[in-house]
Amino acid sequence: MIPAAAAVLAAIMSLPFLWQKPAEPYGGGTAEARFFDVGQGDAAMFIWDDGAILIDAGTNASQGDLVDYIDELGIDEIDCAVFTHPHEDHIGGADRVLENFEVDAVIMPDISADSITFSSMEECIDEEGCPVYEAEAGGVYKFGDVTMTVLSPAKEFGDANLDSAVVKIEYGEVSFLFMADCEREAELEALEAMGDDAFDCDVIKIGHHGSYTSTSDELLSAVTPEIAVISCGKKNEYGHPHRETLEKLDELDIEVYRTDENGTVVISTDGKTVWYSK
Repeated sequence: MIPAAAAVLAAIMSLPFLWQKPAEPYGGGTAEARFFDVGQGDAAMFIWDDGAILIDAGTNASQGDLVDYIDELGIDEIDCAVFTHPHEDHIGGADRVLENFEVDAVIMPDISADSITFSSMEECIDEEGCPVYEAEAGGVYKFGDVTMTVLSPAKEFGDANLDSAVVKIEYGEVSFLFMADCEREAELEALEAMGDDAFDCDVIKIGHHGSYTSTSDELLSAVTPEIAVISCGKKNEYGHPHRETLEKLDELDIEVYRTDENGTVVISTDGKTVWYSK
């Protein structure tokens, strides 16, 4: 646990909602999810008319590019940054994001790492005075038109991937599911705790860069998405995405986009339908 955030994390245990902006009914605007090309890592941003949520921050090597990507979008304030777990390929640019943009809140699981990357993020959170909220299954956060629900971890595994924060973002009638590096064991635990309907979505960011250890048959039976996005690096050493995962998605006729092939992937929505923009 981050020492500076201990009191905040203790308080949030009994507080199910983070009110950043007045909660209002969906007003008919548009939004988009951007899955940034950060090589063998993860960084995505959900953007709507008056807000932005960051989910992960890529690698150390891509941190400059990530800051440039966000800056080019004209964003200077981020309503919430979700750092799903403390692996370098997901938090490598966290310190730079915190230094360059006003981040109103951070959500992350109660798990740490003995690394310079994690320590740098921890120090920046402390220096910037960001409130930190612990990611636990069932946590609900509202940002005007947008609702974000934490679906996992449903219990503590003591493993960074299994303890990944899985979040679902809803905008109008459309939902986006971000699976971080969640693997089958944690998927099954979360499905049992939250129920299959909680995972139903229109767009899914596939877990663990398309590894065969994630995206179980049970999860795919619950999510039923139209579009799947895989974030991975070109010719990466892990062979991601794995053939087993791609075959599952193909069998279900799910449209697949990959950052190693498509670059930054943009999925847009009007609150009723979704489409690939870039």
